[in-house]
Amino acid sequence: MGKIFKPFLLGALMGISISDYFIPNVKSIEQQDRVLVTAKDKLPITQDVEQDPLQKVSSIDSSATKLEYQRLMQSLSDRQLSNPLSKLTTDQILQTVSSKFLGAKYREGLLEKSKSEQLFISLTEFDCVLFVETVLAFSRNLLSTNPSYENFGQNVETVRYQDGKLDGYCSRLHYFSEWIVDNQKRNLVQDLTSELGGIQLKKKLNFMSSNWQKYPRLRNSEANYQCILAMERKLEQDTRSQIYYIPSRKISSIYPSLKSGDIIGVVTDIQGLDTTHTGLVYLTSKGTGLIHASPSGMVKVSSDLQRYVEGVDRAIGIMVARPQLP
Repeated sequence: MGKIFKPFLLGALMGISISDYFIPNVKSIEQQDRVLVTAKDKLPITQDVEQDPLQKVSSIDSSATKLEYQRLMQSLSDRQLSNPLSKLTTDQILQTVSSKFLGAKYREGLLEKSKSEQLFISLTEFDCVLFVETVLAFSRNLLSTNPSYENFGQNVETVRYQDGKLDGYCSRLHYFSEWIVDNQKRNLVQDLTSELGGIQLKKKLNFMSSNWQKYPRLRNSEANYQCILAMERKLEQDTRSQIYYIPSRKISSIYPSLKSGDIIGVVTDIQGLDTTHTGLVYLTSKGTGLIHASPSGMVKVSSDLQRYVEGVDRAIGIMVARPQLP
């Protein structure tokens, strides 16, 4: 039975994405990575005014974002790097690109700013998934035959949406395990979790439909709700969508197999949900860390991956996927 649709809620609130509903809180950003994942009590309120479709412009067209893109490309040119890109391995390129965003602002709800699904791009502020997508898309563009701002934007669309095509709210890859499956299908990432000793997590993904009232795009659209419901049912039937994870206590044992830039999804025991946070492996002389858009306020490196995950409330382990660059 479908949800009760409430027309008076249309346009009332602007909300949050699946990756933002559960957010880590820290007491000291500098001194510890231990976090507590909690559901936000209130949704941010904003006026959601209907716009002329012809006036709706994607952030890919933002002149400020284009200028930031050019600045980053300049900083990554061979003459600016101690080691030319042509001499860097894939993992070194991913770590080099990700480090360019250190200190960038964390901001929730970035993909929910418009009433209609648009290609949102940011190079200065991120949520956790947007950060991973941006690093992957920027790295792929950097290594392409003809790198350009437009190509970078296309790469963002390719990794964010089912089959690489933006076609409304439901085309976005909302569950991170689904994100990995879809991108692996197109040879953009390789899921390593099972071969690294991961165990299967038998779980039905239905968090979005079960908590539809927390998502304005579902609360305000019966069509979106039904589409998400159908997507979740399809995931349940798709054997490729089986979730594997490395238990938290065993994460350090796979450190020798990890590379910089490997994509990490923090797996949760919350009913109906697969992950609550994402980031990238970041290797330093001190060990195996995680670079991520941290809800503590900014893109940062947490020095030890296992210690970080063990500090996330209700986290039970990680899934690992390796980017496949051109």
